[in-house]
Amino acid sequence: MKSFRNAIRRFHDLTLVKKMWLSVTFVSLLALAAFAFVSSAQIKKLITEREGRVMVQQLENYTGSINHYFQNIQKSAQVLLYSPNIQERFSTDMSQLTGEERIRAFNDVYHSLHRMWDNLYGIDAVYLIDRYQNVFKISVENANMPTFLTGEEFARQGWYDRLGKSDGSSYWSFVRWSDTKTSILMFNAMYNKSDLSLIGHLVISVSPNVFDSFLSASNLGDGTNSIIDSSGVAYTSGGGAAAIAPYGAEELEGSKGYSFVKRDGEPHMLAYAKHGLTGWTFVHEVPQRLVLQDLQRVNGLWLALLFLSLGLIMIAAAFVLRTITTPLRKLVKLVREVERGNLSGRFNVLYKDELGKLGHAFNHMLDKLQDGIPLIREKFIRSLLERKLTPEELREFERKLDFRFEGSWYQVVLLYIREPSDESALRAAEAAIRDMELRGGMISDTLADEQYCLIFNRPEDETVSQLRGLLDHLRDGLGLRAYAFVGNGYEDVNLVKTSFEEAKTQLKYRVSERMEAEPAIFFSGGPYEHHYPESFENRLLYYMGEGDFDTCAIVMEELIDYARATPVAPPIMNSLLTVLHNELNKQLIKFGGDERRLDPDWLGKLNGRLSLEPFEKNGRDFIARLRKQLGPLVRKQVKYSPNIDKSLQLIRDRFDQPDLGVDYAARTLGLNANYFSQLFKKEVGVGFAEYVSGLRLEHAQRLLTETPFKIKEIAEKTGFADPHYFGVWFKDNTGLSPSQYRKGSVPRGDRADAPAGGGTVAIKGAVNVSG
Repeated sequence: MKSFRNAIRRFHDLTLVKKMWLSVTFVSLLALAAFAFVSSAQIKKLITEREGRVMVQQLENYTGSINHYFQNIQKSAQVLLYSPNIQERFSTDMSQLTGEERIRAFNDVYHSLHRMWDNLYGIDAVYLIDRYQNVFKISVENANMPTFLTGEEFARQGWYDRLGKSDGSSYWSFVRWSDTKTSILMFNAMYNKSDLSLIGHLVISVSPNVFDSFLSASNLGDGTNSIIDSSGVAYTSGGGAAAIAPYGAEELEGSKGYSFVKRDGEPHMLAYAKHGLTGWTFVHEVPQRLVLQDLQRVNGLWLALLFLSLGLIMIAAAFVLRTITTPLRKLVKLVREVERGNLSGRFNVLYKDELGKLGHAFNHMLDKLQDGIPLIREKFIRSLLERKLTPEELREFERKLDFRFEGSWYQVVLLYIREPSDESALRAAEAAIRDMELRGGMISDTLADEQYCLIFNRPEDETVSQLRGLLDHLRDGLGLRAYAFVGNGYEDVNLVKTSFEEAKTQLKYRVSERMEAEPAIFFSGGPYEHHYPESFENRLLYYMGEGDFDTCAIVMEELIDYARATPVAPPIMNSLLTVLHNELNKQLIKFGGDERRLDPDWLGKLNGRLSLEPFEKNGRDFIARLRKQLGPLVRKQVKYSPNIDKSLQLIRDRFDQPDLGVDYAARTLGLNANYFSQLFKKEVGVGFAEYVSGLRLEHAQRLLTETPFKIKEIAEKTGFADPHYFGVWFKDNTGLSPSQYRKGSVPRGDRADAPAGGGTVAIKGAVNVSG
């Protein structure tokens, strides 16, 4: 494993060209090798199937020829056995005859034997054995055969028993009648035609060499040919007979076919066919390398094509690599020039591909650097808003930016543009802010979309005068709804962050849906009322207990209107919301909703949110949480109609499918979409889409906190095909991005206990309340 990691690290350390060469080569070799292997395997399969069928066909032709030969022998044997002379002579014991009668009897028998002998070829011997153990023979074999046929060994092997139980048909077998001699013997019992008594036996001996003549005409010359008789004796052409067959039942299944075996570590292919007349199995075995000798030539051709294809791929890869690496080398050279301080270089963009886009981005970065080092400017403003600057740090920033605070009065204004009509109007507003900055006494930065921070370094009356002129231009000249939230002025630059917090508090508690009737400028320092809205609390707690969430929502909107008209101190409103969340948690515990119970650290998270977001947003978020978490538990006690029960089960089963909607559910249930939508809201208490969204949000929150799945995977598991849209939707519903939610805390600028040194993202999150 360590060596593998080292190899991977060395690969990553290579230049891009070498990595791409190695990758292309490896993938090409892998693909071509896989293709060659698969195609070779298929060709091998086709060849073996074809050769197997051919071998079986040849073997059947071979056994057909032998069958014809054996049938001729059997016919001649039947003629002999049932001829009148043989029937008459074998009815008595010819050895008891004397004189001329004995000679005549023996002559009749041998005359019949010679007549059959003359009609057959390939016969080594013919034996007639009567029931008195008299043997009559015509033979070119060893003279010991008659002794063997009448001896104890022949009887011990059970041949007479087999013949005695036969129905008169022939029985063929290989018989080892000496240590060096094996013959093919056809046994046939001889029965008296009159009383069907056993009167003798006919034994015809055929030399195994007779098979060779048939082999020469059957195209089975290559390989080894074997015959296995019904008693298990195996005869191999050129090798003689063996008492044990070399093939088992697993290799010779069925009446014919082909199979594969291993001999001395080398694979062999064998074809076999069973002979109906004799009951023998004829086997032709050949080394697989002979069968697949054509495949070796095919493999050679594949190898040549492999290298040819690899060469063509490398040529094409060289062209592609050149188009990629050449501009990359130029870009690396330009980056090194920037590191040396040379900002005059430009990347020559020729095409619109990713490299062209990268070149455009590089040129744009140079333009931004040359326009005044905006990154340093942004860092300077963030430092003013978030921490204390030493005199040396302040002077260093002023030197780098060619900017100096000349006055002794510092005041922060947060400019908020509500729902701009289009991007062009927003860009015009930013241009107006820059123009005012150029007149001196002010520096600005964009904190978030539609939200800008203006740091004034002039007396308060001059600040307000310039601010009114800017707002008049934005409202009357550009048609924008612009509002300014002004912090108190201070004489120390390190109190800029205090002025910023005051302006931020104004923005959080003043932004509402009916701001058109409000003044354009909001100042800090206004008095708050300290009356606790107990009547609203009592009503909300009552309707929560009743499970009437619609009325809860109405009361919450009345409370929001009351908070707008009467500036109740924020801690009082936060205390009220804390009481409501405590009641929600108590209700969840009461209903036994373990899986829906608030997080153990919910109180700490709640305090952070209440200190950062407007009351109207926190109040509406509470109603949404009330519906989502307590609603299902309350609705469990309500018996839904069958269609709504089915729809709720459908939502639970398919909430991770992007196409789940009212139309799909209505179509699945066989209902009209409008009727189903009204029925669902009437019984469940919320709309179909709102119910599905709540279930998806709950599932997404659980996956983010309890599993290591990536954001993209969680988006797919909660019914979102587009991870970006999932992130926007999640933030709209929770106020946090999925990554922030997974970390278990909001950005540092959004937390009540955030340290003074929060980063850029924290500032944007702290004032982004328009969404």
